[in-house]
Amino acid sequence: MPETPPREILSIFGLEVVSGFAGRLNKHWLVASGGERMVLRGWAPQPLASIEYERRLVASLAGMGFPVATLGVPAEYGGTLWSLMPYLPGDPLPAGDPAEWRARGRRLAEFHIATAQIQGLEQRPGWRRCEEILSDHSLDRLLSENEYRLPEEVRILRWHLDRARLRIEDLAIATLPSIPNHGDFARWNLLFKGGKLTGLLDFELAHNDHRVEDFALAWRGKYDEVIEGYEEVSPLEPIERALVVPAWWASLIETACGHLRQGHWDDGWIVSKLLARSPFMGADAEDRP
Repeated sequence: MPETPPREILSIFGLEVVSGFAGRLNKHWLVASGGERMVLRGWAPQPLASIEYERRLVASLAGMGFPVATLGVPAEYGGTLWSLMPYLPGDPLPAGDPAEWRARGRRLAEFHIATAQIQGLEQRPGWRRCEEILSDHSLDRLLSENEYRLPEEVRILRWHLDRARLRIEDLAIATLPSIPNHGDFARWNLLFKGGKLTGLLDFELAHNDHRVEDFALAWRGKYDEVIEGYEEVSPLEPIERALVVPAWWASLIETACGHLRQGHWDDGWIVSKLLARSPFMGADAEDRP
């Protein structure tokens, strides 16, 4: 994707670039349109059904009153799809505040109460639930194929894969419902102004899943206050509490194996997160590879 939007796409939308800012997958630019600030998105390559999933989810949330940036119909140019969306004001809350973690957990519970009402939104292409990941034995072959070049990393991945499979063995998790998850309910994706939530950003990883799967990048294996705040609004069932850790590990393993299939590896983030332990984990906090 180009570092700056093509002039032609700016002309189509009648835009002037103010500044650029990155995204994990998609790229974004702050633009001006008739004196109004907007955001131009260049979509990362993905199936049209994946884009439509995100557009429909965000539109549903906007209809429920959430401060989200609704996505316009994509226009194709230069092999990239482009969408225009409103600019949302505000800033994330300061880092390192347990009160923020707990409040974010409460907001995540409220978000799930809302998304559980959304009907007819099929799974986003390329995503699967915890039990589907853990039952995929092609992961074992992939790890074996990469063991010679990443022996320690593969050892840690395999250990957590085996443990996650054991943790869900006696859990009837296939009976649990799927709801649309945000995918990255992290501090920097919630904007505030004057103490009010003014923006809920970044639905690049949104998909249908167990609701506790949304703890993955909100809890991150260490912010236990996020889960505590969540349960102040919507208590978890025992089966869901037992699923939090294997679901977290499964999501990390899925990401790691995606990297391996593409022939590269990350900077150690995945392994560091797999090794994270917190009091919420109970016996799992003492169980290490």
